[in-house]
Amino acid sequence: MKAPLLLVNTAIAISAGLLVLLGYLFPALGFLSDALLRWAVILAGFALLVGMANLLSVHIGNLRERKKGSLYSLVLIVAFVAALLAAGISTPTGGAAMWIFQNIQLPVEATLMAILVVTLAYSSMRLLRRRSGILPIIFVTTAFVVLIGLAPIYAYGDVPFLSSLRGWISQVPAMAGARGILIGVALGTIATGLRVLIGADRPYGG
Repeated sequence: MKAPLLLVNTAIAISAGLLVLLGYLFPALGFLSDALLRWAVILAGFALLVGMANLLSVHIGNLRERKKGSLYSLVLIVAFVAALLAAGISTPTGGAAMWIFQNIQLPVEATLMAILVVTLAYSSMRLLRRRSGILPIIFVTTAFVVLIGLAPIYAYGDVPFLSSLRGWISQVPAMAGARGILIGVALGTIATGLRVLIGADRPYGG
């Protein structure tokens, strides 16, 4: 039974992918690709609901079984219900939802970013101790210059040279690296999509 079902799944996936691709290449077939994309959005919405329900069931199970760390499960459930009610009553862009976003989510994200900065600084110092070479030195020097350029020096205030150097690092080498990574991700996505279209990869087979 699995082999015929896998063939059917493969045929459906390849056909849907080819129709969407042809819709971009030939405008006359655009209505087919638009319909398939709308169906995909609906399916993604239902998949999100299923994922939310699974998340709640797992944490409710942790509370019932009183597992270690069940307090965090309780916090997650309370926060989930509060955010859901706020978004449902005042809409996702309403006052209550935006208050939660600005006064809870943003401070938490800023705190995590601050922890990440401290962790990277500590890891860079350990990197110098474990590995010697030009690349660790460049990494530590760049991180130091960016941090000093972002934060004013006590009793001296902002240093224009360091601020300009930090801006150049962020806009030229860092931006070039980020674009290179995005190009690599795009090429990998295209390669993966082609492998699915020709049936070489079958992630839908279970």
